[in-house]
Amino acid sequence: NPAEFSPIYQAYVQRVYAFCLRRSATPQDAEDLCSQVFIRALKGLAGYRGGVVSAWLFQIARNVIANHYRGKKAMISIDNIDIPMSDEHLSHGIEQRQDRQILADLINALPEQKQLLLSLSLDAGLTSAEIGAVVNKKPEAVRVELHRLIKQLRQQYFYRIGHIS
Repeated sequence: NPAEFSPIYQAYVQRVYAFCLRRSATPQDAEDLCSQVFIRALKGLAGYRGGVVSAWLFQIARNVIANHYRGKKAMISIDNIDIPMSDEHLSHGIEQRQDRQILADLINALPEQKQLLLSLSLDAGLTSAEIGAVVNKKPEAVRVELHRLIKQLRQQYFYRIGHIS
């Protein structure tokens, strides 16, 4: 029922936008992608067969983003992150920006599937069960993979900053 779509939109628009923003070059691209997700969801409402709504929406988001970047590598942008750059915080702000760039580089070097898991967890705030429904994996497998992935990123990050300073 299209009349019931408004609560779904309200419940998920910020999470879908955050997911799109992480995968976009600009906030404007993220807004466009987010709009496309909800337009496709509304058009596809008649074909929705039930199940986990978040998994359905984020599968649509995944497809919209993939279509948008077909042939291009989606990069995580640190330009969307606001870091205060006042005189007293300049040094700290530069360090934060460098740290974020290191993390962005490490994440961008990951295979697309691992980037997707991180984004669904961190940006979209999905549970392991919801992520599992999107990527067709059991929740336990998602939890283990995310745990290993974060541990790997942490080790790579500390290795990288140890060799930079």
